[in-house]
Amino acid sequence: MRTLVRGRIRSMARMEEPHDWMILHDGVIERLGRGPAPESSAGGLPELDLSEETILPTLCDCHVHFLETGLLEIDLDLGQATRFDDVLELIYEASRAVSGSMLRAHSFDPDLLADGRYPTRDELDAISSDIPIFIRRRDGHSCAVNSRAMTALGVSDDLPGVEKDEAGRSTGVLRLGANAVAALASRESLTRDERISCFHAAAWKAVERGIGVVHALVGNKDPSDSDIELILDVQDQLPIELVVFAQTEDVGRVAGLGLPRIGGCLLLDGSFSSGTAALVDPYADREGRGVLYYTDDELTGFFRSANERGLQLSVHAIGGRAIGQALACYEAACGHDSASSRHRIEHCELPSAAHIASILRLGVAPCVQPTFELMWGGPGGMMEKRLGAARAARSNPYGTLLEAGVPLAGGSDSYVTPMDCLLGIHAAVNRPNEAERTSVFEAVSLFTSAAAWISFDEERRGTLEPGKEASFVVLGEDPFEVSPNGIREIAVNGLYREGHKLVLPV
Repeated sequence: MRTLVRGRIRSMARMEEPHDWMILHDGVIERLGRGPAPESSAGGLPELDLSEETILPTLCDCHVHFLETGLLEIDLDLGQATRFDDVLELIYEASRAVSGSMLRAHSFDPDLLADGRYPTRDELDAISSDIPIFIRRRDGHSCAVNSRAMTALGVSDDLPGVEKDEAGRSTGVLRLGANAVAALASRESLTRDERISCFHAAAWKAVERGIGVVHALVGNKDPSDSDIELILDVQDQLPIELVVFAQTEDVGRVAGLGLPRIGGCLLLDGSFSSGTAALVDPYADREGRGVLYYTDDELTGFFRSANERGLQLSVHAIGGRAIGQALACYEAACGHDSASSRHRIEHCELPSAAHIASILRLGVAPCVQPTFELMWGGPGGMMEKRLGAARAARSNPYGTLLEAGVPLAGGSDSYVTPMDCLLGIHAAVNRPNEAERTSVFEAVSLFTSAAAWISFDEERRGTLEPGKEASFVVLGEDPFEVSPNGIREIAVNGLYREGHKLVLPV
């Protein structure tokens, strides 16, 4: 079936004037044009009139913790709390109505609170000593739990990362390995049906924001985890397309499943906000330089094994020491195969000039999260507090990276920040450090053409061109024409996958 689509069509193949129409044939773009539509349309060609709206290629979020994003729709949201008493009140109210075996809360951010602290184990015990309470910090790299949760989640006092008071008693705040144990056990408490519900919830949330492709980070290093197989079983039931990243080091398992990529957000270090990102120099507001979770030998061995199987690799590296480790191990294990394999570094927030040179030489592709700067960058922000003004000013240097020729793709890191590519575009264009801002074209490319390239899909999507699939988002305004500060407010009016509109469930 052939259809004529009218609208303000931004192909994103290059910076150019928008097209006025395109013809679709069986879910593929046949041609585009400007001015009057071709005469063949007068012969009864069905029309889709979007002439008052703007059309972009379907948006793609290249970094989504898919199960956890679905949990955002189910668990307690602490993201809007700005007073510590409000945090405790929200947890108390939720504890009165908890329907499962655990009270899970997300998006807690002590940096938004006047006293900047976590709930203690005693405070959570006072709310409930019977129900396990698990409070995840927004970045996922630390949490707070009550005594019941310490037991239920298998967290012993001698685990690294268990914070203790002056008397040597655990406070209930967990970082490092203790946080990892608690987070994993919390996920394992979900049933199969609950996990599938989370996948569907995350997928429809993407549709709501005009996102037709998601790089879904699933699974963990536990050999008994089955989320990778589960997402493969259900992905054809979802309204969007998934690019699945298996978060495991089990190369044989991933290759046996026929997946072409491995790693995802496999942690080389932590985060700035939790003080666990691995820095070259100490933090400005606390002791230490963060932590590296792998030795060079461990990481090089994993990289070599995956590269020999032809798998695309991806790892989480935020601080300079972690970025340097990732690059050194990519070079030792893969050499210039990094370019042909499009091996990735997720976040890559504090690269040095030497790191950027290595990224270019090796052909490594960073996946960045512009919304981080919107939420935590700028004068007085969390990054400045943790890093000091000078280092914070050179964090997330998108302008420098793009000018150097580094290929960047964009993601949200949802659940950490909202799965919202328009918000990411807005953040890249309105970067607090003006020298590192992107153009609107560069920002949109992060979530369209560059996103397709980083997953080897550039021949079939990412731009609206003849021969590519007719998957596109319909916007109420043109991001190239509105005020830069208005990009985040643009309405998503529809999402089409291969020519068919996706309709949100009632």
